[in-house]
Amino acid sequence: MPANGNTVMEVVSDVSPSFLFNLMKDIGADWDIDYDFDVGVKLNLPIIGSFTIPLHKKGCLKLPTLSDLF
Repeated sequence: MPANGNTVMEVVSDVSPSFLFNLMKDIGADWDIDYDFDVGVKLNLPIIGSFTIPLHKKGCLKLPTLSDLF
């Protein structure tokens, strides 16, 4: 990765049908998507060695309504 640059990473994931069903129920209830993002970035540096940086983000993504569009 270049210093002060951007890198695009492709993350592949399997999504179960129950997850999609629960997502549709959540959207139908309050027209937003609640999310909880919890991941660890593992780095392996020559002198320091291997370590993991934990990243956590929790929030709510409000979806636009028809009145927002017009």
